[in-house]
Amino acid sequence: MIIPGILISIVTFPGVAVHELAHQIFCRASRIPVYEVKYFQVQNPCGYVLHEPTSNPWKNLLTGLGPFFVNTVLGMLVTLPAYANVFGYSSAGGTLGMLVKLSSYILYWLGVSILMHAFPSTGDAKALVGSVLKNKEVNILAKMITAPFIGLIYLGALGSMFWLDLAYGVGMSMLLPKLISIWLF
Repeated sequence: MIIPGILISIVTFPGVAVHELAHQIFCRASRIPVYEVKYFQVQNPCGYVLHEPTSNPWKNLLTGLGPFFVNTVLGMLVTLPAYANVFGYSSAGGTLGMLVKLSSYILYWLGVSILMHAFPSTGDAKALVGSVLKNKEVNILAKMITAPFIGLIYLGALGSMFWLDLAYGVGMSMLLPKLISIWLF
């Protein structure tokens, strides 16, 4: 069964908002003026950041990849406290236990939603193609460094058709607790 991307974005709307916030943060950090931000809307695209174009390939690369870093770190941190309750490692009982379990599931959904939107979009890839690869003022080294990232973005978009974004979200939500348990025990 194929579920339209807009429905997935509605269910995982916090991830869309964090994705766009990450673009905005990296624009601000790179001193790229931002004109308009739409953190979430029920249409395609579900969110966007309109900013001043820049010919600096490094700023373009950072702005394009910003959501990958922000969504990954934030999503992992958000799911961390819920992990034990969601995967049955907690033994809290009674009404309080049920509330803890319910809040853990909500927190876990929030974290996985954020993680699912870590991949830059094809719109981000197209912007990198135009501002870096097709820009005659950009040197060959910057183009060689940027090109594989663009390829990975398109590969991630293709993988999303096969639930790669969900697999990434769930997988990364489990990674930090596993690493902590290995480190502690």
